[in-house]
Parts: sequence; C-alpha cells; structure tokens
Amino acid sequence: MNNWKNNKSFMQMDPGKQHMVELLVNSLHGKDLNEALPILANWKDKLRTEHISFTAEEDKLLTDIFIEMLPPKQKSQYEFLRSFL
Repeated sequence: MNNWKNNKSFMQMDPGKQHMVELLVNSLHGKDLNEALPILANWKDKLRTEHISFTAEEDKLLTDIFIEMLPPKQKSQYEFLRSFL
C-alpha cells in the first residue's frame, strides 16, 4: 500500500506537501467512505488555510491513494460522489 511513496509525483513534491499527504493517508487508514469524507474535507480546509495546493499530477496521485484505500464496494460509491466534490 505504500507504493505511492515511490511515485514520481510524490517524490518530487515539496517536503511540506509530502507531510500533508502522509497525514491524510494515516488519518484515512481503516476508515470507510462515511468516515473518510469528513476527514478529507477537513484536510482540504487545512490545505487552504496553509496555502498549500497541488498540481494536476499530484491531485491524481492523491485520488489514486484515496481510492486504493477504500473497500471495493465503496470505491464505486466514491466515484459517484466524486463528481459533487
């Protein structure tokens, strides 16, 4: 599951961004979709507060990490909800 740490986008991130990604992954570990969405929303608020933004490539990595962590049934639920985020 930590193969994302070897991803080119992650390895090229600023250390502060890497830290934020690791915080998110640790916060989401073992959570189902209902538990994960508020955590994700709070994390995004923290990014705005700290003026941290991600490139399109980094955003794709974040989405891939998030989806990888979900159980199969909830992956499809997330795909539906993602259009509203």
